[in-house]
Amino acid sequence: MFIRSILIYKFLLIKSIIFTCLISLIFSKYIYANDNLKVVKIFPPKCTILKDSNTLLCPRIMEIQVNILKNNKKSYLISCILLSEEEEILAFGENYIPYPGGKIYLTIREMRRKINEMKLIATSKCEIIN
Repeated sequence: MFIRSILIYKFLLIKSIIFTCLISLIFSKYIYANDNLKVVKIFPPKCTILKDSNTLLCPRIMEIQVNILKNNKKSYLISCILLSEEEEILAFGENYIPYPGGKIYLTIREMRRKINEMKLIATSKCEIIN
């Protein structure tokens, strides 16, 4: 019984590591921003494994790193959305970011909380709101 729980825990740990690697590789290929912005990287949710129930727990927060290419103001309001292949909104967020750039925290939609391998390919669209 003890060995079985250890094997299940290792399996879930390996599964979460593979999931994190896949989502970060795929998200880094499909990024879009207008001429004044550059999306550097999309970070997947940081998942943890609960030891008691051996379940994978993922938060509804993702991060996206954005660089601002032109400097007319001290800070900009930047809005980003994450779209699936079918153009459905997976996550959204906005933040005030100073000139060189920073991170925007995206909230994953309630219906899209369980991201599996079928929903990994996504694009991001970011724009500066005047």
